[in-house]
Amino acid sequence: MLTASLQLMKIIHTSDWHLGISLHNASLAQEQRHFVDFLIKAAREEKADAVIIAGDIFDHSVSSAEAISLYNYAVTTLCKDVGIPVVISAGNHDGAARLSSCSELLKKSGLHIYGKLSSGIQFTEVGNACIYALPYFNMDEVKSLYPDEKISNYSDAMSIVLKNIREKFKPGKINILMCHCFVSGSVLSESDRTAMVGGSSSVPSEVFDGFDYVALGHLHKPQDRGTNIRYSGSPLKYSFSEAEHKKSITVLEIHDSINAYEIEVTPLRETKIIRGTYDEVLQIAQNDRSRDDYVKIEITDVYAGMEAVELFRTFYPNLLNITGRMNDEAENQLTVDELYSLSPDDILRKFYREVAGDDVTTEQIELFNRALAAIEEEEGLQ
Repeated sequence: MLTASLQLMKIIHTSDWHLGISLHNASLAQEQRHFVDFLIKAAREEKADAVIIAGDIFDHSVSSAEAISLYNYAVTTLCKDVGIPVVISAGNHDGAARLSSCSELLKKSGLHIYGKLSSGIQFTEVGNACIYALPYFNMDEVKSLYPDEKISNYSDAMSIVLKNIREKFKPGKINILMCHCFVSGSVLSESDRTAMVGGSSSVPSEVFDGFDYVALGHLHKPQDRGTNIRYSGSPLKYSFSEAEHKKSITVLEIHDSINAYEIEVTPLRETKIIRGTYDEVLQIAQNDRSRDDYVKIEITDVYAGMEAVELFRTFYPNLLNITGRMNDEAENQLTVDELYSLSPDDILRKFYREVAGDDVTTEQIELFNRALAAIEEEEGLQ
């Protein structure tokens, strides 16, 4: 349990970087580099003693060269130039084996990576704190490590793993847990695409009793799940459902107690939704001074087709999604890339389905194609 530390310590908690992710096929590489520079600056200004990243540093188990290069820049600058340790636990998106390769060697440089669950108690000491990095795991891994234990669900598995950690607590130390999981009752975002919505792999917050702070990763909305149990959230908005979220990093100020506070991350470009009638949206666009943002447009009164896309893209070069109203019951919703990729037949089928509520016939498609061919021939003669 928490005891007075010898001196004030600060640890930055972050997670879910998802390096290499895109937003509706738009690369976020520039935004992620902007965040990494922000984090490095914050670590210096806060005089942080460590940075902990609670899983999903990458978006794919086999990452792009660009994502790996940014990761290398981030951890090298923090460990070498800022001179503080970085502790990483693997998330479900990370390739655990690849992420933790050469981990023993990297510890000498201040980079502590924990990729796979093991029966040995894994922790990193920073000042008067022991940081237990618990990678993402499945039930079968726990059953294999603890064959004599009764494990019937994910909560049982988590309880057994944490019981074994608590038994090894060092007297007088502050005990911090890094964990990548879904805690019951948490708020999901659209980009939390692999979180277990059904609850079969969820755990109650009570399972973490005994730890002084639990640094959670996995969900993208910053939120507390109990006293000193917190999701730092993703540093950037990875879906339009997060448009209203305030992204941040969490700073733990540790002395005779733990005080956690946020530092808001100001993105390179905002992610926003513009909603209204066609005329209302057009007026907003004409007066908008932040036209470089990532934009989703929701038109409430008319169909949103290619003409609307072409018009609004003159205002918003990063228009990524547009929806429109067909009638009181139907709404069309497509990403801009999808709109550009639709064939004339696809457009006809979609339009007919939304207007008439039925599938277009083969005869109607043939008539449509004849009319289209006639128009194209006429235009070619002009």
